[in-house]
Amino acid sequence: MSTTSTGDNAAPYSVAIVAMGPSHAEYIQECVRCAGRQGVADETWAINAMAGIIEHDRAIIMDALPYFEKAGREENTYLRGYAPWLSKHRGPIYTQQVYPDFPGSVAYPLEDVLNTVKYAYSNTTVSYAILLAIHMQVKHIKLYGCDFTSDNNKGFSEAGRACVEYWLSDATWRGIKVTIAATSTLMDQCIGRRLYGYSKPPVITHAEGKFKVEAP
Repeated sequence: MSTTSTGDNAAPYSVAIVAMGPSHAEYIQECVRCAGRQGVADETWAINAMAGIIEHDRAIIMDALPYFEKAGREENTYLRGYAPWLSKHRGPIYTQQVYPDFPGSVAYPLEDVLNTVKYAYSNTTVSYAILLAIHMQVKHIKLYGCDFTSDNNKGFSEAGRACVEYWLSDATWRGIKVTIAATSTLMDQCIGRRLYGYSKPPVITHAEGKFKVEAP
């Protein structure tokens, strides 16, 4: 089995990371506009439950996969939703280790990734996806549904947002282009990320590796 959608084991140039937050709707809209997901990104990486919903090249589910089998028997409608497809997923599902009952599972290359980024900090599945993209030298990371807006577990959501934003900063320093869904709360994208203090924000352009700031 090849490791990329191109079939040549090369790293994809662009990757769409799609999680469950409200701004995942923008990914669907862009796919419709492009008449296919390849018009949005070379590969789509589905986070957790999105792997049971959208077509994708890789799934990333960092919880122990047998957990979902157990949880599926409990009174939890959300977790039961994994049961019909997770054990049948053809993979790759990046997770903690290979699980025999989940033939699509592959061990997340944690050691290799950490040796690339030089810092062991990843407290949400989305950040593991970003770290994998950095390690693979993807050139353009596009994020949808990575909004960290859950009211059920606000403290964890906010911690996850900080981690993701940290690694997006690291990615930009490495020359990786980052695009975030316009309606996402991530990096305050939904409010335009204006520069604080400017009543009339300056016009900022970026070309040939340099920023230029001009009066509005």
